[in-house]
Amino acid sequence: MDEINIRIDSDDSEEEKTPLKTSSEIVNESQVEYPTTDFLENLTLHQISREFTEFSAQNRTLIIPVGFPQAGKSLFLSSLMYYARKGDDVLFRTFLENDFPFDKGRKAVDSMINYFDSGKLYDSTQTGTMDLIGITIEPAKPKLPLLKLAFLDLAGEDLKKIKTSENSAFTEKINAVFNGLKVDDSPIIFTLITPFEPAKMDNENQRDAHNREDALHYDFLNYIKQNQPHILKNSRFFIVVSQWDKNPDEDLNVEDFIREKRPSIYAAVKNTAVVWGQYSVGKLLVSNVNGVNVQEIVRINYDYPSRFWKALYQICTQKDLDAKSWWERIFG
Repeated sequence: MDEINIRIDSDDSEEEKTPLKTSSEIVNESQVEYPTTDFLENLTLHQISREFTEFSAQNRTLIIPVGFPQAGKSLFLSSLMYYARKGDDVLFRTFLENDFPFDKGRKAVDSMINYFDSGKLYDSTQTGTMDLIGITIEPAKPKLPLLKLAFLDLAGEDLKKIKTSENSAFTEKINAVFNGLKVDDSPIIFTLITPFEPAKMDNENQRDAHNREDALHYDFLNYIKQNQPHILKNSRFFIVVSQWDKNPDEDLNVEDFIREKRPSIYAAVKNTAVVWGQYSVGKLLVSNVNGVNVQEIVRINYDYPSRFWKALYQICTQKDLDAKSWWERIFG
């Protein structure tokens, strides 16, 4: 298994049978013109799948952050996008896609950055949302290749539906994404975000909260394995522990934390090409005002997003943004 110190270190299930469409009906549906102002989540299932069949021809890798409610997924994405635009990195720069199907994701990024700038926490992704953020990494070294990426921001409440006690299935639109990707076995990186200290629900102790978080991610991984196995052919897993600044033990590493606190996740991914990472967006000031918790980002961390972007580039391209040439190694 790889460990990168980013600081970051055929659906086979039985379903209700629906009437089959004729080939002419399918062709007519795929040729329907929809306004470019329409958003991805408003398309038909077939149209959503069609958009994701284009990723292979674009040489674009899809990143799917997987975080359940209060895990810090929205903060994680906000931190990454803030650094991509405003971080002072000499090794690479980034460009955002503006056009469909990335248009709504582009607007979401603007909101994330505005919130982050003001110290506010970006709102949790609303159920039914499918914000697709298209972004290209351009290395400073001209001999290194561009890397085209897309981040698919899904609501934690929608992901929770794979939980056995709720629905045991993704929404139809999430499955439509996977159906499009598996046409060409397009590459996917699942970034599983789990908090160092999960928020406790009513009548839970901290151990209960850890177990609940572990069970949610296990249900996700199990669903992928059982119901969408084709997409695993060209997939990798990043396991990211958020809120790492709460960790008081300098000797603790992410893999050991996951082994102890998320044993189901560990058992599911330990024999795969997994990357372990830790993350913190910075320091948050938390106050209780009239019984309401108020949170504000008062210190932004730039090291974690920098290391994550560089690790992501290395995993996808097998090249190092910081690699020195023979001449630089001698004289630089």
